[in-house]
Amino acid sequence: PLLAYQADPIRESVKRLGRKWTLLILRDMAFLKLNRFGQILRNNPGLTPRVLSRRFDEMEEEGLVERLEREDTVRYRLTDRGEDAVFILLAFLRYGIRHRGGDGR
Repeated sequence: PLLAYQADPIRESVKRLGRKWTLLILRDMAFLKLNRFGQILRNNPGLTPRVLSRRFDEMEEEGLVERLEREDTVRYRLTDRGEDAVFILLAFLRYGIRHRGGDGR
């Protein structure tokens, strides 16, 4: 490998954020201010309750989100680490806007 050190920050970031749906869940929480399981599920056709539950567990374990339980409702909020990931989403947004249409420019 060309990278001379084990702790490759890009590899580690992709490992944390690269699972299917993770960035879209972060997008919904950061940009759309969705914070409930059902809201995020409805906003992402094809995402199943089982996968969303798994992703929330993983994201909580990684310190990206915090689960907030009050009475009979559960909400999720981005932690500081989750907020830091928003800059990655902004880069994707910029790239998507600039290169939409796939014309190679």
